[in-house]
Amino acid sequence: MSSPITVTVTRTVRLRIAPSVDAGTSRAIENTQAEWGKAVRFYTDLFSEHPAVYDEKKRVTTQEGREREVSWTAKDLLSWAERMSVKTEDHPEVLHNFAAVCPQMPVTLRRAAINAASGAVRSHLTNRALWAKADPEQRGKEPKLPDPHPNLTLYGGMHDLGEARLRQGSCRLKVFSNGRWRWLDVPLLLPPYALELFAQSEVEQVRITAERAEQNARMADERRERRTNEERERLRATPGVWIAQSPTLIAKPEGLFLHAPFEKRVEIQGKAEERRLADPDLKVGTIDLNADSTVAAAWEGEHCKGVETVWHAEENAKRERALRKVARKQKASGTPVKGERSNRTLWAYIRNLDDSLAWHIAAQIVAWAVALGLQVLVFEYLRPYRPERGLSWSRRTNRKRSYWLRGKVLSHTRDLALYHGILVVERNPAWTSQVCPACHRLAERFSPSGAGYPSRLRCGCCGWSGDANVAAALNLKRKWDRTFRYPTAAERRAAEPRRAREGGAIANPEQVPVVA
Repeated sequence: MSSPITVTVTRTVRLRIAPSVDAGTSRAIENTQAEWGKAVRFYTDLFSEHPAVYDEKKRVTTQEGREREVSWTAKDLLSWAERMSVKTEDHPEVLHNFAAVCPQMPVTLRRAAINAASGAVRSHLTNRALWAKADPEQRGKEPKLPDPHPNLTLYGGMHDLGEARLRQGSCRLKVFSNGRWRWLDVPLLLPPYALELFAQSEVEQVRITAERAEQNARMADERRERRTNEERERLRATPGVWIAQSPTLIAKPEGLFLHAPFEKRVEIQGKAEERRLADPDLKVGTIDLNADSTVAAAWEGEHCKGVETVWHAEENAKRERALRKVARKQKASGTPVKGERSNRTLWAYIRNLDDSLAWHIAAQIVAWAVALGLQVLVFEYLRPYRPERGLSWSRRTNRKRSYWLRGKVLSHTRDLALYHGILVVERNPAWTSQVCPACHRLAERFSPSGAGYPSRLRCGCCGWSGDANVAAALNLKRKWDRTFRYPTAAERRAAEPRRAREGGAIANPEQVPVVA
C-alpha cells in the first residue's frame, strides 16, 4: 500500500453580528467596506495604467545553483505597487499617493487590496486578449474590469476572535469610523460548537508560535537562513486539529455576518483503489440514494454488518404538494411576465427544503459511517436525468428536483466524510436493483398492489424477495469489488417483466419466469 496522503479540509462557521447593534456600529462597518472598495479601485487603476508589469521578468537561483528567468510573482507586484503609492524614506516620491485616498489604512488591509487588484487586472487582461482574438461576430461585448468584491476579509491585526472574548458573546473588529481607524466591540451570536473550535485553534496557534520562536533562535545560533524539512513540518498544524483562518465580513439582507473558515489536516491511508487491492477486509459502506429513502449497507470484507434506511418520503411529498400549488397559481394567473419572478415564497420554501434535506441525509450517512469505522463509502454514479413522458408538470419537476437532490447529498457527504478521513467513490449502478443479491441472477421487480412503482424484487431462481433498494445497496458492494455479474442477453429476454398498461408490474411474484 502507498504511503498515507495528507489533505487539507475546510469548514466555515457562520457568526452573526447581533441585530441589536446600534446605528453607529452598522455605519462604521459600512464605512469600512466602503474604504476597502476605494482601496481596491485605487490599485486597480494603478495596475491598469501599467499593464507591462505583468510581463516583467527576474532572475532566480534554483537549489541546484542554476539561474533562470521567471515572471514576477504576486509578492513582486505587491512590492512594485507599494513603491509607486506609499511614501517611505527609501522612496519619498510616489506616482500616486495612496494615503491621500485612504488615510491611515492598516498595512494588512492595504496589501490585501493590492493583491485583489493585481489578480483582477491580470484576469481582465487575459480575458480581453482572448476577446480580441475571437471572431468579431461571436465574441460579444468587450470585457470590463470587475467591481471590487463587497465582502471584506479581515486579516491579522483587523480582528480579535479570542476564546475568552467569544465566551462573553462579542469580538473586536478594526473599523473606519469618524475619519479614523479604531477598534470596536461587536456583539455576536454564534453556535455552541464554535467555542470548541476556536479554543482548539488557539491552543494550536500558541504551539506553532512557540515552535517558530525556538527555531528562529536555533537558526540564528547556527547562522543559517533556511529551515529543514522537519522544522517546516513542525510549523504546520497537527493533523486532526482545526485552525481558524481570517474571517470575512458579509452583508446580507437579513443582517451582518462573520464567516470564519477553519482548516484541518487529515491523513488518508492511500487511494481508494489501492486500498481495495491491498486490504480484502476493508470496511466499506454502500449507499443507494432514492427519492423516498436512502439505504446504506456496512461491510467488512465479504461480511455485511447491517443495513440502515433513512426515510425522507414525507419531504418528497411536501415538495410535490408545493409544486402542485405553484402550478395551480401559475395556471390561474396566466402566462408569466418576462423578467418577473412569480411564486417567490413557494420557490424559496422548495429550495430551503431541498438544501436542509440534503445536509440532513449527508450528516446521517457520515455519522453512521464514523460509528461503524468505515473507510470508504460507495455511491451510485448518477447519470443525467431523463424525464418520463406523460407526467404532469408538478410530478415531472418533483422527480427532476429529487434527482438533483441526490447530487447534493453526494457532494455534501464527500465533504463531511473527508473530515474523518473517509473516501467517497462512485460506481455504475446498472442492473444493481434488478439482480438478486443472493444468487446473482436476474430477478424481476414488481409492485405488491399490481400497479404503480415496482419497489419490490423477487428472484425466480433462489426465491429471494425484498426491497429493490436494499438489493441495490447490497449489489453495489460487488460493483466495488469488481465482481458484479452482468446478466446475459438470454437471461434478459427470459426475465423480461410483463407490465400492465398503466405502467405497473405484475402483482403475483410466483409468476416471475424462472431462469435455469
